[in-house]
Amino acid sequence: MRGIVIALCVALSSHAQTTLHGDKLRIVIAGDVGNGTSRIAAGIATIGPIDAMIIPGDNIYPCGVRAKDDPHWSVLDPLAKLGVPLFPVLGNHDYCGNPDAEIGAPFPNWNFPAKQYVIRGDVADIVMIDTQPYVEGHDEPAESFLRNAFGNDPKWRIVVGHHPVVSSGYHGYFPRRHVRRMRRLLPILRELKADLYICGHDHHQELIEGHPRFLISGAGSEPVPPVVLRNSTIFPTNVPFREPFGFTLLEITATSLTITFYDEHGVKRGGPFTTGMI
Repeated sequence: MRGIVIALCVALSSHAQTTLHGDKLRIVIAGDVGNGTSRIAAGIATIGPIDAMIIPGDNIYPCGVRAKDDPHWSVLDPLAKLGVPLFPVLGNHDYCGNPDAEIGAPFPNWNFPAKQYVIRGDVADIVMIDTQPYVEGHDEPAESFLRNAFGNDPKWRIVVGHHPVVSSGYHGYFPRRHVRRMRRLLPILRELKADLYICGHDHHQELIEGHPRFLISGAGSEPVPPVVLRNSTIFPTNVPFREPFGFTLLEITATSLTITFYDEHGVKRGGPFTTGMI
């Protein structure tokens, strides 16, 4: 048994808990899944048991949902049928609709208690932040929430948002004002000793070395290859002519954090890339 307990901490006060079993935590990351869920779910089903899925924004295309009973929720049916908790954040396409309709929605396996929340576990704290208001110039609540989200326990520190802080995709370079805003989070992430920042928004898969490392996993639908690879990019090693649909597997133990990239068929594209706990 894993004995790994994840607690959803809404505003760091009220708690809902789910228990995951096994000797390591296996979490799939796939962002911008808006209309590619059938393809992604089929690939995920080939890689063995997983414990949860994180969706870093743009959950339903083209404009999220209008209500908690909107028929567009059916887009997410293939992911719900995986039978694991789905942990999303909001993206710009979700804000195009009614973002509040996604919060606490009674969709199967949908775990979205607040626009910003924390997933606490024995081996990692995962802080889920709302970056769309942030890139539009609202400092609060993203910065203050992030500063107060992590505990003092010696475990992995992971942050998930929709927009990239560093990326080789279009949104890693443009629009300039969004890039400048997201770069303001970099010293905060370093101050908090975050180990990994996860995002979507750019529709490709990438791992960038840094403090923290940057994981882009937004190839859930309408994949787009990177523009110009950063010098510190670990994966991919070249810009492909065509970016495949894909997802990322994050495996976490008390002493290691491992990232592996897969395409929509469950074929390994890159990795595993492992970081050890210092």
